[in-house]
Amino acid sequence: MTKYLQDVTANKYLGIILLLNFELHSNEISYLDCYKLEDSIIVSQDGTFLGRLGNSYKTDSIYNEYSKYGSSYSNESIWNDLSEYGNSYSQKSAFNEFASEAPLIIKDGNVIGKLSVNNSYLNNNFDPRQLKTACDW
Repeated sequence: MTKYLQDVTANKYLGIILLLNFELHSNEISYLDCYKLEDSIIVSQDGTFLGRLGNSYKTDSIYNEYSKYGSSYSNESIWNDLSEYGNSYSQKSAFNEFASEAPLIIKDGNVIGKLSVNNSYLNNNFDPRQLKTACDW
């Protein structure tokens, strides 16, 4: 009976360790995510076009620092921390982890997620900084 209890306890702890490991790595962005998100448009919930996801050579990419969507000076850029879309206190910002109106990620006319530093995959949120690194945009 003691051997049985040891095995059950060991299996329970192994299950907890595996679950924690999954939780720690569940917010990693995969190649499949990059493929799915590439060329998606970013739109604020007030309807303002904020750019497109994709490599930094595209003129409307949020990762093109010379475009109005990638500039840290443009009012239509998430990278402008003085704009309502880049300010960490704004409800419309990708950089406010508690934002109630984070920018939408839209592909083929369908909302497929939100651009947000709140990395909840349950809500299909994607951190723009992690996307840039993981997708090499």
